[in-house]
Amino acid sequence: MPTTKPNALKELFTNDDNRTSTTGTLHVLGFFVLSAVLLYSVYLDRSYVPELFTTLAIFSGGAVVTKGAVSAYKSKVTKVGS
Repeated sequence: MPTTKPNALKELFTNDDNRTSTTGTLHVLGFFVLSAVLLYSVYLDRSYVPELFTTLAIFSGGAVVTKGAVSAYKSKVTKVGS
């Protein structure tokens, strides 16, 4: 019996029905852009690197919390609707 492994990268960009998620795509691309800006600022030895790091941490944490809250809400609605 073969088991299929979910594609974690694909899950970042898609909804439950495997359609591309605009919000998910923007979160991932925003993370990469903000990370690149942070690394470039470290390379240039700028004074505002701690603020950029805090912004990246809040952005990343907010994306995870948002996804978790939506998943919890959907599972609760599904249980009530059943």
